[in-house]
Amino acid sequence: MKGPDPLKVELGRSRLAATFVFVSHVATASLLTFAPGDAMLRAAAVVAIGAHALRALRTSALQSAARAVIGVELTADRRAVLIERCGRRCEGQVRAESYVGERLTTLVVRPDGARMSRAIAILPDMLPEENLRRLRVLLRYADASATTKRRSPG
Repeated sequence: MKGPDPLKVELGRSRLAATFVFVSHVATASLLTFAPGDAMLRAAAVVAIGAHALRALRTSALQSAARAVIGVELTADRRAVLIERCGRRCEGQVRAESYVGERLTTLVVRPDGARMSRAIAILPDMLPEENLRRLRVLLRYADASATTKRRSPG
């Protein structure tokens, strides 16, 4: 039996991701601002949090960084290609740590030859509803077929 055709989706900018990044970094910086300790150390930590917030916004929410993932190609045999803004294509294996939910889907991919995996958060406002549904179904289907293959003897 032939599996479903590969799915190719383009990820757009996300207001939900931008809001989450902004609120979480402001909350963290606020906690550090009022924490006990050296004022210069706290100031340096707040500046570092601000720099990290800008990087996170550019990479995950605005997708303007060169390494931001702007497209995903996914097959039923748990292979994925991540397409970055700079044009680089990272092929790899979808990991079991990927999560499929109603409001959040995380795609965890270990690029071929890499020691570390890459995780991409996919929120509902990043792609059209039909493409999001197809992505979630394919991830669930691929996960079920991989589990079946692992459990069957020989």
